[in-house]
Amino acid sequence: MVNKKLLSLFVGLSILYFATRLINLTSIPVFGDEAIYLRWSQVIKNVETLRFIPLNDGKQPLYMWLVVPFLKFLSPLIAGRFLSVLSGFLILILLTILFAIYQNFSSKNKQPHLFIIESFSKNFYTNFIPALIYIFLPFAFFFDRLALPDNLLSAFGLLSIILAVLLAKYPRLDLSMLLGLVLGLAWITKSPAIYFLVLSLIAFLFLGNFKKIYYPILSIAIGFGIYNLLRLGPQFHQISLRNLDYIWPISEIIRHPFDPLVPHLRDLIALYTKFISLPLILLLFINKKNLNKIFFVLFLSFILPLISNLAITKVFTGRYILFTLPYLIILLSIGITNISKKYRFLLIFLFIPNLFYQYQLSTTPFTTKLPNSESGYLSGWTSGWGIKDISQYLIERSKTYNVIVGTEGYFGTLPDGLQIYTDSLPQITVFGVNNDLVEIPTKLIDARNHGDDVYVIKNSSKNIFTPSFLSQLNLISSYPKSDNSAIYLYQLK
Repeated sequence: MVNKKLLSLFVGLSILYFATRLINLTSIPVFGDEAIYLRWSQVIKNVETLRFIPLNDGKQPLYMWLVVPFLKFLSPLIAGRFLSVLSGFLILILLTILFAIYQNFSSKNKQPHLFIIESFSKNFYTNFIPALIYIFLPFAFFFDRLALPDNLLSAFGLLSIILAVLLAKYPRLDLSMLLGLVLGLAWITKSPAIYFLVLSLIAFLFLGNFKKIYYPILSIAIGFGIYNLLRLGPQFHQISLRNLDYIWPISEIIRHPFDPLVPHLRDLIALYTKFISLPLILLLFINKKNLNKIFFVLFLSFILPLISNLAITKVFTGRYILFTLPYLIILLSIGITNISKKYRFLLIFLFIPNLFYQYQLSTTPFTTKLPNSESGYLSGWTSGWGIKDISQYLIERSKTYNVIVGTEGYFGTLPDGLQIYTDSLPQITVFGVNNDLVEIPTKLIDARNHGDDVYVIKNSSKNIFTPSFLSQLNLISSYPKSDNSAIYLYQLK
């Protein structure tokens, strides 16, 4: 009977999850970083010897590697975003498992797999509270639908905490090795995986036997070994160098400990207001009777990396704290279980604004206001409004002409965002020519003199349009962005 209930609930939640995530999956245009990662995936697919190309920019390559198989049967943007949707679905499943483990941690069952089965059989319906919260949380909804590695990192992080908790309860070599594998996969996804190494050790120390500390140490050693496989790439050193572009050094933090901490706290409140809703956050304060060891493990998994990021990152964005969201959801779920069952139906009203906001993000993103820290997805030079339309126009022109395109910028939305749509067409050549593009490059003029169909693409947000520049061009079309800027497609006269 329990199995039938479990199957029915799982199927229902799965349908609900994929319906919310896959409908209008490309309503938000390609974003700058998405374009870069997808372009790298295409290059890896086309040239196997360049599988470490993300290291050139100091980025770990696992996400790009995993996108490659999807490129064989899906368009680039859908391929990358579908991987994020699958990562989000894994998070949903892992949230259910972790919450079940939390509620039944005191069980005396001596086998980990039997312990998990027993945990699901108890408090059956409440086990799925985190999954429901996850589905109807705009924070999760938004990033589940973007081609970025942060969702994958979050999934690995959540799995590492589950394994660390199980390892503390059942100190076994197989769990230790599995935890090490997951830590390694997280670390070759994105650098913040370093938090998971620390948190897995903290979880074991809180819940386990200190005399068996060699188990999590072995896990960390395995994770470190997997990470060092990236040394096979010639630009491995770029990872640490690029990390310095995103965080303040300790010497700077000591000099101004509350800057950027305080400004980023304000950014966090603004983000939570839009992407979670503050009334829902109040559920965090209904946890007084749950102050046991595993509760503190979950709380520390949420608060330690969150505060650390707020204190050391140079720029605040939701992506950088996305991997803390699962533990916040677990804490909110614990708060819900502390509310009397006859009043829980009232919580539906807390989610109504979230449902409306998710509907807006899915159907009318152009007019939907994001938190200021996330504005670049829909406005400015990093947003890709018009990129797909321009690619379709150029693809049509390439049926008659050899098309050469010069873009403003060398990476990001331009030219990578255009290249992902024209990758398989040898009649179209797209490359970046200048960050400001105030003059027509000689190579574009030469291409036009040789009879090629030559185009220039430029964002109005840079606001540099000299008369001499415009006199050499015909405006083909312009595509507005949500901040009243636009992207322009010009043809060289």
